[in-house]
Amino acid sequence: MPGNLIKQKAASVAYAPERESSGRTVDLWARVALPAALPEPPAGPVVAPGLRLALSLLDEGVLTSRANRSCGSYAARAVPSAGAVYPYEFAVLALEDGQPTAFRVDADRRTCARLAVGPRVAAALTASLLAIPEDGGALVITLTRPWLSMRKYGDRGYLYTQLDAGHAAGNLMLAVAGRGATGALRLRFPRESLSELLEAGENCREIHSAVQVPAGSMGESWARWTVHDDTDRERRGATWRSWLEGACWDSLAGWSATSGSPFLPAAPAPLAHVHANRQLACADTGLGDPAGWPELIGTRVSSKAFTGEPVPAAAVWKAVAALCTPLETDLPAASPLAATLVLRSTTEPAQDAVYRLRTGERQPVPLPSTDEVARACMQQRPLAGAAAIVLLHVPRASLAGAGSAGDAESLRELAFRCGALGQLLYLGAHRAGIGVTAIGGFDSPLWRTLAGLPEGDETLYALLLGRPDDSGIKFDRLAMAHAQNER
Repeated sequence: MPGNLIKQKAASVAYAPERESSGRTVDLWARVALPAALPEPPAGPVVAPGLRLALSLLDEGVLTSRANRSCGSYAARAVPSAGAVYPYEFAVLALEDGQPTAFRVDADRRTCARLAVGPRVAAALTASLLAIPEDGGALVITLTRPWLSMRKYGDRGYLYTQLDAGHAAGNLMLAVAGRGATGALRLRFPRESLSELLEAGENCREIHSAVQVPAGSMGESWARWTVHDDTDRERRGATWRSWLEGACWDSLAGWSATSGSPFLPAAPAPLAHVHANRQLACADTGLGDPAGWPELIGTRVSSKAFTGEPVPAAAVWKAVAALCTPLETDLPAASPLAATLVLRSTTEPAQDAVYRLRTGERQPVPLPSTDEVARACMQQRPLAGAAAIVLLHVPRASLAGAGSAGDAESLRELAFRCGALGQLLYLGAHRAGIGVTAIGGFDSPLWRTLAGLPEGDETLYALLLGRPDDSGIKFDRLAMAHAQNER
């Protein structure tokens, strides 16, 4: 196997073992040594209005958080991520000096690299059925890097990658709306030309989605960014990449294929159908006035644990109402994705029950105990005191794209719905004054039993709500994959 550190060879001469040992050491050193870093190209200020707009929205909607918390060794962001690995990147397409230009965004260093200008960019846009919004707008591309999550979580890390990207892209849409504009998120478009333009596949990246951002107001955070020219590929030199990432990428061949679903125009609609019953009287307003969303986005937090104390049922229903918030996407209005609420510990015990949110029906199943919640959450016992759990689930057959051509959704599309709905629930819980955290590591068959889900359903995402206890640490941010019960 490529990359093995030791290769067995037969000794053919005297003292061969010593010489072979020395040779292996040299080979090992050659492998662990790093190539010299090339000089960085000169950097200048951000000039393109569309790029300025996009960077300020990325800062607000994804990259920074104003939450008052101790972040330890990780930087606070506006969105959560499994294991705090954030397995995605961004690119921006905007007009610069009147020419369509593609920029690669380095969020950690707050720099942008100009990759291509002019006809190549225009041709890729045409082939992708996308366009840069006029008068200072931008096209923000989310690219996933599955390796970052899979190196910790194995194959399931690919699902976490898609869920994390859904949080980021969905929250970016909310940030746009919070400034009084209407963005449109596209998932159904040809990706080949744009992937080549952005050098995605060759660098083990996958294009996830595109958000069309109309011209609008922007903050001053773009002033902290710089731009350098990177259009000359020969001048860049070789890019270092672990052979492990290449092996991981090769293992995904065929996984990311789309369902072949047809193009649909973008239209505003909720990402999940939630029945408006007596408890959800505010469902028609969703997350409320968009003018208040920037504050929610900037201060949302993930709960580290739950105390086990009951919470007001009204607060849980107010959080759940956020799932009704419409987002403008090109996904079909109907979807196989469903949501179930397990309301198990409220100050109004008469409301404690399992609810099918699509219909509002109460299910005749016993409520799970604290020990059962811990088991269903892969023994993440600090989360076992959750007062409520929202499960997002689909029929197993839908994961294969079953159904009519218009209704079939790829795993990327289903996971986007889950991630974006998860972000809405985070903000809804924050608005309602209760704690929330999302987990992708859980015992799906056990949750199926505990929540009385249909026999053929698979749970894609679980979100827990309750009275937060932030005195400890969030175990899944540690090196081990606690979310998968790694020992």
